[in-house]
Amino acid sequence: MDINELSDFQTDAMKEIGNIGMGNATTSLSKITGKKVQLNLSSIQKLNPSAIIQNLPDSITMTCVMHTIKGDIQGVILNLFEISNAMVLTNLLLSDTEYDTDPLMNESALNEISNILTGSYLTAISNFLQLDGLHSTPQTVLGSMEDILNTTSKQIMHDIENMPNLETMFMIQSVDHESGLNTLYGDVFFLIEPESLNKLVETVENMVT
Repeated sequence: MDINELSDFQTDAMKEIGNIGMGNATTSLSKITGKKVQLNLSSIQKLNPSAIIQNLPDSITMTCVMHTIKGDIQGVILNLFEISNAMVLTNLLLSDTEYDTDPLMNESALNEISNILTGSYLTAISNFLQLDGLHSTPQTVLGSMEDILNTTSKQIMHDIENMPNLETMFMIQSVDHESGLNTLYGDVFFLIEPESLNKLVETVENMVT
């Protein structure tokens, strides 16, 4: 199914699926950070790599933790942070531990955060729709947004342009970091394979008929 073929009801249903997944994910993130996490409402649209790259030029270094998704639901989830936000987030988790000065632990901590986010996201969706969705081990990509999107395309072995993208942004508040950052921002892209979009839409429609 092409995303442009979605009815208003189907579009709203996909957005609500994203909200259910991210609601569970941000609750888990709040528990492990001890901070309030606020999410924006999910949106769904075709992925436009050129527009994203233009908005996030090479001068902005991004960190992405990527998980491929298999099962009834297939695609790839990208957990995205600007590098400074990623560092503060991992410092938040590692503070007051024996690893707080070990830079090698930062990637491990970020991977664990991503595992929790993605696992919680998929669990909520799977339980709601009674569909299986299993995530891979994390793959971390550091670089420009163009680097990240190119790596994503190689990972799933096809062009990601125009893939349905269920996107939700979130904020971790009251961080009070020594760097001056008080609010951390993250973004989740769920790039859904077209066949899985069909499955999701069909499942939702069957639930309401």
